Amino acid sequence: MTLPLAVALLALLVALFCLVALVAVYARVRALEATRTAFADPSGYAPLTGRPAPAAVAPRPGERGAVVAVVDADCALCHAVWDALGAADVPGLRRVAVADRDGAFAPGPAELVVDPAVRAALFEGYSPTLLVLDATGTVAERTFVYADTDVPALLRAAGSRHGADHEGSRA
Repeated sequence: MTLPLAVALLALLVALFCLVALVAVYARVRALEATRTAFADPSGYAPLTGRPAPAAVAPRPGERGAVVAVVDADCALCHAVWDALGAADVPGLRRVAVADRDGAFAPGPAELVVDPAVRAALFEGYSPTLLVLDATGTVAERTFVYADTDVPALLRAAGSRHGADHEGSRA
């Protein structure tokens, strides 16, 4: 076999591999489009707003709502959100953080839930995320937290929107 013939055969093999990969990617994209719901976000995660939250983080009887932080143990910003959640003065609202693993967050006044199923139900591809639940346990607001986000102000605003002025919202 001559060198030009070997190079030509190798080029044909590479072209065949590229064609197979292209067809596989096309088939995967078509499958994703076919199964995507009308409400799916471009990120691939269904939006949480308007959906009921898992019972593990829902407001308990007598509470007007809940503030839920979705946090990650390896995220420094998540630890700051955990601290702010513990220090927040939001009367009538349950304060809960949903973490990916146990032992990473120091005990505090806020509750910590370590449950993969709950985290999967609330995770939208980014952490930390703050969720505000209404009295029925439905996600009313979702905010992604960044380094320049004023978390205490977000928590105060959630307390004022879902605090005493929403007392009659529980049926």
